[in-house]
Amino acid sequence: MDADTAAEGTAPDAAPAPEATLDAVPVEPEPVEEDPALIAAQREERARKRLRQTARDMIISMLVVAAGVLALSLPFHRSTPDPVKVVDPTSVIQGARAAETWPVLAPVGLPATWRCTSARIDTALDGQDIVHLGYLTPDDHYVGLEQSATKAISFVNDATVSGRETGTRDVGGTTWTTYQNDDGTHRSLVRTASGATYVVVGTAPWDVIDRFTSSLRPG
Repeated sequence: MDADTAAEGTAPDAAPAPEATLDAVPVEPEPVEEDPALIAAQREERARKRLRQTARDMIISMLVVAAGVLALSLPFHRSTPDPVKVVDPTSVIQGARAAETWPVLAPVGLPATWRCTSARIDTALDGQDIVHLGYLTPDDHYVGLEQSATKAISFVNDATVSGRETGTRDVGGTTWTTYQNDDGTHRSLVRTASGATYVVVGTAPWDVIDRFTSSLRPG
């Protein structure tokens, strides 16, 4: 083999040309045609979501405010108890009758609808005891009894609520002196017997005051 032949036989083969690939060729994305109806529908859906969110937030806020108002108003809407406090005058009456030398009167046989609301022993200006009994009538008028052996002039004036003498009245065969204050709100019956002065005073009509007075009995 001559040199030329050897050279031809050993000459390297020429490198093949690279094959063309799709990756090597940049592909432009095809434009997407927007659907106006779809876009409008999406916008409408987002608007509805925002509206629902806003409405929910408003409802929650209203519920929170309503709960607060309800919590504050509950104490004022609870049932109001009867402000009239009924007392048992028995111990005061028995104690006064044991202590005083004059007859201590008290009502006997009043209907249960008459409620005793006060019973106590006060002291007059001259140191004498004043036995006080106060009642509410079925019509919520006040009728009370003040009784004492005091000689203080202020006793009758205070007990009749600054009443003025107006005449006399027969109650169950007993004569009482009538008093009435200037504004006509209080009417009184006054009587002195057995060393004590008794004053029946009330805002009730005369017939109701008479009924209470006729029920008074000594112990």
